[in-house]
Amino acid sequence: MKDLVNKLISNAHVLILIYGLYGLYTAWEEHTLKQEELNAQIVQIDNDVVQNQKRLKEIQEFVKKADEYKVRVEEVAKNIESVQKQLPADINDSQIISFFQNEINGLNIKDASITPGRSETSTYFISKEYKLQGKGTFLQFLIFFERIGNADRIYNIKNLKLSKGNESQKGRFQMVTGEGVIQAFRYNPDFRVDRGF
Repeated sequence: MKDLVNKLISNAHVLILIYGLYGLYTAWEEHTLKQEELNAQIVQIDNDVVQNQKRLKEIQEFVKKADEYKVRVEEVAKNIESVQKQLPADINDSQIISFFQNEINGLNIKDASITPGRSETSTYFISKEYKLQGKGTFLQFLIFFERIGNADRIYNIKNLKLSKGNESQKGRFQMVTGEGVIQAFRYNPDFRVDRGF
């Protein structure tokens, strides 16, 4: 047994060398594993950087487009407000009825009556209805509505009913009874365009 101990002691440098090589190999393995992990992290970081650059570019494009859209929205809002201001500030029943009556008299529509109706507030404007009744030919009513369409003020024919009259036809044109509702408009002073930003 003493021989064995002496052999071991005499070969201790080999054992130390083997132990050192094993330690060096273990350290090398650990270093290699850490290096592979770091390389994988670098690849992941590079991918993250590329994705974040794409996102940044998309965000910058969105911000650029958002600024363009803000300008467009502002233009549309200004256009709406300018068109709104083209509508009259008030509705004068006597002027409107007088206009309708002059056109009716000029076209010789019989038994005509025009009565103001209800007002209705919309988002952009306020409308007032006028009920129309009368007797005439289809052509007379057609010309009447054409003249209303060419008026300085904006009018809308909300509804219209033309029906054949009960009277016997005296001329070459058939008499019809007309009933309808005509709307006149004025702008709504309480309306402001919401720009959303």
